[in-house]
Amino acid sequence: MRVFKFGGASVKDAEGIKNVYGVLQKVGYENVLLVVSAMGKTTNALEVVIKNYFDKSPELKSSVQEVKKYHNQILLDLFEDEKNDVFSAVNKQFSDLEYFLNHNKSPNYNFVYDQIVSYGELISTTILSHFMNFMGIQTQWLDVRNFIKTNSNYRDAEVDWELTKKIFRKT
Repeated sequence: MRVFKFGGASVKDAEGIKNVYGVLQKVGYENVLLVVSAMGKTTNALEVVIKNYFDKSPELKSSVQEVKKYHNQILLDLFEDEKNDVFSAVNKQFSDLEYFLNHNKSPNYNFVYDQIVSYGELISTTILSHFMNFMGIQTQWLDVRNFIKTNSNYRDAEVDWELTKKIFRKT
């Protein structure tokens, strides 16, 4: 198996996503695992969401909207038809994020940080997977949260390798 890691700057826009497709076309995509960061400055934007959340700022909704708007533009640049499944998949990610913001009871900053910031990667990988499928490279998007398990040392967690291995073997 080959593993390719694409950082946020390399997938910051539609051209970056198209470039990943081009790389896979050149080097092949059989037996490949893609690891992809949040797009562009998404992590920074989600950190603003976290700040607004803890400050109980009236800017919370607009800070979430900014992140949505950024990703929606990328979707519009990649897909001609807004009826493409990727739009609902990304909207589902944002709905989950908003649900967390509205229902979380934990005052633990590090816990909240990890929950919110991870949406950057969830959204970017969702977009990339759908684009690859759209372009004819069959992919299977995996929610890494279902496979890699860690301890509860938020923002500095360590992988529970035994549990993670057991999950991978079972899957």
